[in-house]
Amino acid sequence: MSIYTPAFHLPRRKDASPTIEVVPAVTADERLAALEIRRRVFAEEQGVADLRVADSDDARSLIALATFPPAATSSGDRLPVSTGRITLPFIEGGQALVAWVATIPEARSHGAGGLVMRFLLAAADRAGTREVALAAQLPAENFYRRLGFSPIGPLYDVRGIPHRRMVRRAPN
Repeated sequence: MSIYTPAFHLPRRKDASPTIEVVPAVTADERLAALEIRRRVFAEEQGVADLRVADSDDARSLIALATFPPAATSSGDRLPVSTGRITLPFIEGGQALVAWVATIPEARSHGAGGLVMRFLLAAADRAGTREVALAAQLPAENFYRRLGFSPIGPLYDVRGIPHRRMVRRAPN
């Protein structure tokens, strides 16, 4: 069974937020959209000027891309709003690593980041990983706690931003 699912849909929310779709970023345009979200959030918004928004793990990882539907945009195209990446272990039962989770500012509070994370965690569960780890920025720690992650170890600094390692054990 493939770890990649064709799409992950959120039903229309009661507050009339647009329907969000999460798909694996496999085409060149989808991969570029994910990199653009990373650039906007980490380089522009957070001011990490020398940040490279791609790394060698991108090629072997599942990158999720969340989009709003055409009705939410003036162009009629789906609008890329959130992304995240999971690097699965080479052996079943190993540890997966989540990285590059980001949502553009104007799309926050609509559930896109949570859907991206659930999409990635479902892939980890299907792959039989024993746990999923990530480096959470301190302001996002509660977001990850709600998804089943627990903090492990002390705070540490990454380019002036406090982080903490967090782990989610595989569901029984």
